[in-house]
Amino acid sequence: MDIIGWLKPKVMHISRHKKLEHFYSLAKNGKILDAGVSDAIRVAGENMFLETFRFSDDCYTGLGVENLTALQAQHPGKKLITYLGDYFPFEDKEFDWVFSNAVIEHVGDDAAQLRFVNEMLRVGKNVFFTTPNKFFPVESHTNVLFLHWLPGKIFYDWCAKNKPYWNRKNLYLLSRLRLDRIMKQSAAKQYAIVSNRLLGWPMTYTIICSS
Repeated sequence: MDIIGWLKPKVMHISRHKKLEHFYSLAKNGKILDAGVSDAIRVAGENMFLETFRFSDDCYTGLGVENLTALQAQHPGKKLITYLGDYFPFEDKEFDWVFSNAVIEHVGDDAAQLRFVNEMLRVGKNVFFTTPNKFFPVESHTNVLFLHWLPGKIFYDWCAKNKPYWNRKNLYLLSRLRLDRIMKQSAAKQYAIVSNRLLGWPMTYTIICSS
């Protein structure tokens, strides 16, 4: 039996639920941007925030790089917008909160990740985003053990042979050190990095910040 494949959906469901509870403990209402909505669902619960949104539909805006027409038809009361993946099509401080779950590791290189953080900070009064810990033993997208800890070329060469969807352009994992460096370079006036642990080991990070 593939133990990782069996455990993964259960662990991810619990992890997402805990992160949602954390978010709603901070955000009580207002206009919310969900940065990183997907119409090509690859993992169960990928749009959990959209599907379980607790405020009124008119408070929700979802942003993604894919064609969201079909998803919009399923959620007619919410606003879903497709963009090019660079600058957000919104005014400064248009939203009370920006929420983004496990998206930053998919947006590109260091410059693209910094831009993503700064765009969330630009359009949101407050920002709550999460990302997997690169140095958790199991890589959550490929289920590989430890290989993602090695120099990048080794991991991406393995992906090319075994998980060809994933590559350096759409999966660039963040360590605590690099997260901290990005946040120091960003427009954030204040930020906190919270470790979400499994068996004592940081599995994901939550970053709460404002500018």
